[in-house]
Amino acid sequence: MSTEARDRLSAALDAAPETEQAASGSAFTDYSRAAFQGLSFGFADEIEAAVRSAFDSGKTYAEVVKDVRGQIESFRQRNPAAAYGTEIAGAILPTIAAQFIPGGQTAIAATGTKIAQGVRAMGGGKGLQRGAQVATASGGQSALYGAGAAEGGLAERLPSAVTSGAIGAVAGPVVDKVAPAITSGAADLIKRGVALTPGQAVGGSSLLGTALQRIEERVADTVPLLGDAVRGAFDRANAGFNRATVSEALGPLVKSIPKNLAGKDLIGYGQRVISNAYNATLSKMKIENVMPLASEMDTITKDLADDIAKDVQGRVSRYITKKFKNGGMSGQDIKKAQTLLRKDILRLRREGSEIGARKADALEDIRNVFSAELQKANPVQGPKLNQVDKAYGQFEIVRNAELRRKTTDGFLPGDLLQSVAKGDISKRQSKFSAGEARMQNLAANAQQVMGNMTPNSGTAARLNATKMAAGVGGGGALALADPFTIGATLASPLAYSPAGVPLARNVVAGAGRAARGAVPVAAANTTEMSRQMLADILRR
Repeated sequence: MSTEARDRLSAALDAAPETEQAASGSAFTDYSRAAFQGLSFGFADEIEAAVRSAFDSGKTYAEVVKDVRGQIESFRQRNPAAAYGTEIAGAILPTIAAQFIPGGQTAIAATGTKIAQGVRAMGGGKGLQRGAQVATASGGQSALYGAGAAEGGLAERLPSAVTSGAIGAVAGPVVDKVAPAITSGAADLIKRGVALTPGQAVGGSSLLGTALQRIEERVADTVPLLGDAVRGAFDRANAGFNRATVSEALGPLVKSIPKNLAGKDLIGYGQRVISNAYNATLSKMKIENVMPLASEMDTITKDLADDIAKDVQGRVSRYITKKFKNGGMSGQDIKKAQTLLRKDILRLRREGSEIGARKADALEDIRNVFSAELQKANPVQGPKLNQVDKAYGQFEIVRNAELRRKTTDGFLPGDLLQSVAKGDISKRQSKFSAGEARMQNLAANAQQVMGNMTPNSGTAARLNATKMAAGVGGGGALALADPFTIGATLASPLAYSPAGVPLARNVVAGAGRAARGAVPVAAANTTEMSRQMLADILRR
């Protein structure tokens, strides 16, 4: 045996005990260390060594940390997928935990907002603002991870931190552009109980998110079995959106609505809630002395221009003053007067004429005086009536959205958005233009996330059944007999079943979080491996 061979054999035998010891950790210990390594940004080995050496006088900190690092490296060599996968999972835990810690999301959002404001001040668009936010967060995490993965003192760790931070700052925005994530708008709808599909939830968040959304839209009603499942999921999401909309409209009156209602039944439920609330409130209200009200209304009508005075005075007389009885006004007459005034104001504004707008303004003044007198005469029921009026105004927008669909039950986000615009009685629809109209936030958010997926008519499903029976190119059912195709076709619809949608949505979002969480881990380990490779080259 040559001298060189003997030296290599001797070196291998010397290293064997250490390797055996490093590989002797249990599976639980290996996975725990890997997870904690990710959770602690690479400082887990030092933390464990500090704790163990404090209670074990037989080993120094340096000896324990060397032992722990050897076992971590052994796990990575024996099972790299499990080791690095667990480490990545640990790295994304703080992000997930921030969603459940009071103030956690707020703090993260506040930091991101400050960065975005700085970029915007320098003239950067939304894309650049988002890129700056991600680069800052990813670069900072990667730098911290790089420092944790390195060895030695601060001076020895600094180069690794700087290099890892630079890699993370570049890689973070790239991964962010690709990896799917649930958008803020989708998260709001999901919180409201809308069962969004995976594609709807992550659409517009990244390249893969948008691709998944487009795939869903294209396969719906066109691909046998899977398309029908996707269409069913779309319909359930829209039904959930309808319930969420009615729930917001009736929010001043009820805390929740029955989950089994949809379409016309849902609208009927809302109408009953409004009617019952009005009856319960107005039956307890009255104006015992109408003289102050009559005086204020007279002041308003006397100052009107001649071309509108007669018409406005006639309406006020029919709706209010002729209902005075024994110097007072009953609750039912109050309700009718309010309803008639509200409808006239809305109708006159919709005319779009200059004279109609002035009549509406005059009637609005009358209505405000009438409402103020009601509040003064009924200090207990007055605030309750305000809540009923608010719910009524919001629900009318929802009801008109439903009326746009004559042949199908339920309304789409676009229908609600159109109804919101039509229900804006401000001059030149200024509130809608400014995004401040009633129900507009929910409508615009749903339109952006869900779009207008027309409810299923059943025609596409019948055509698909015919295609399956006839086959493609005359091949009949045998043309679809590929077992892999059949298996995928039968299994994939499960992801769009009522139980499968939330699971599939979490899997897609989880994959995106894992990709983003992997950036600091990959940056730090890339830096460390590059450093070791360079050291090996220099030693040769």
